[in-house]
Amino acid sequence: QEMETQQKNLDLVRNDFDAVSDKFRIDGGKIAAERSQLESRKKDLDKKLDNQREYLGQLAGEFLPLKLIFPLLEAAKIQGEKELQFQSAKVAQSVLESRDKKLLAYLEQLNLNLEQLENIREFLQQENQFLAEDSDCLITPYLDLDEEAIELLNRVLTHQLPAQINLAHQAREQLRNLEADLDNLERELAVAASPEEYETLSNNLKTAQKKYLNAQAEYEQSHKNYEEIKKKIEKTKKELFAYSEKALESQSNEHIVNAIVKAQQTLKVFKERLTLKKLNRLEGEVAECFRYLLHKSDLVQKIAIDADTFGLSLFGPDGQNVPKHRLSAGEKQLLAIAFLWGLARVSGRDLPIAIDTPLGRLDSSHRHNLVERYFPAASSQV
Repeated sequence: QEMETQQKNLDLVRNDFDAVSDKFRIDGGKIAAERSQLESRKKDLDKKLDNQREYLGQLAGEFLPLKLIFPLLEAAKIQGEKELQFQSAKVAQSVLESRDKKLLAYLEQLNLNLEQLENIREFLQQENQFLAEDSDCLITPYLDLDEEAIELLNRVLTHQLPAQINLAHQAREQLRNLEADLDNLERELAVAASPEEYETLSNNLKTAQKKYLNAQAEYEQSHKNYEEIKKKIEKTKKELFAYSEKALESQSNEHIVNAIVKAQQTLKVFKERLTLKKLNRLEGEVAECFRYLLHKSDLVQKIAIDADTFGLSLFGPDGQNVPKHRLSAGEKQLLAIAFLWGLARVSGRDLPIAIDTPLGRLDSSHRHNLVERYFPAASSQV
């Protein structure tokens, strides 16, 4: 009875501890504990943002502002090319006029008649006049750019400016991503508990944990007392049986038969009651082990074992029966392990445990629980 009382108290204290732990986690205790790490990340993001803005400023100090007057620069390039073409035409016209003078002088030496010479001179004048008119129609010069300046302008418009525009787009996208990360981080810091609230949450958690550990120790002590009393009962039973044998030797056969029947009935009742007690404890141990191994700890709240068939029945938090076929293959394997673990704990014996291919049907979370929670606690030798 004392052990049952301690078990109920342990369950109540465990529930309180779980509630305080949930409150510590939900109210920002975990985030507050990691506040320094979050603030360090914030400083790092602030530094990256400053560097990114500085880089954009550097781009703005080079060719990037020319994007604002890109159409004007295109027009200037076209104007400059036309002016170069105009200058070339002027040079060509000057060369042709000089050649025409030499040609006419040469023709005069050939003693051509005056009419032929005049026709040739008139033809050359008309051609030069047409060339002058064409060159004059090309453009009106006002930029006076040389070939090197036009080449530089063309290189800026076709290579350098597009390259910097692309770099600016990339830098601006990275800046947006950094600003989004900083915004998310600031929201995390906003929901973190203040140092005073965190201290209160932490003290409450430590108090609840201490109560839980004390209740667990008291339950273990009552369980130890129970095992000692059970041994005394076994010893007393043997003494009673020995006494009964001596007493029965002095009685009649009929009295012996009646006494044996009565003793058998008494032992049967004793066995049934002892079995029920063992089963009750085994149910609790198996349920606790199963919940401890599951990553969904709210799947099963209670496990019942039939006193005759020893079949298992599972019940959820709402008290409804949970069919075993609803369990996954991994959960069924964990249930089997929990049953063996519960038997080992109820037996009170320090026996070695042998395990063969324990992780075959388990997913990652179940594997983690089995490795972290069961293997170290299964026995002194695994």
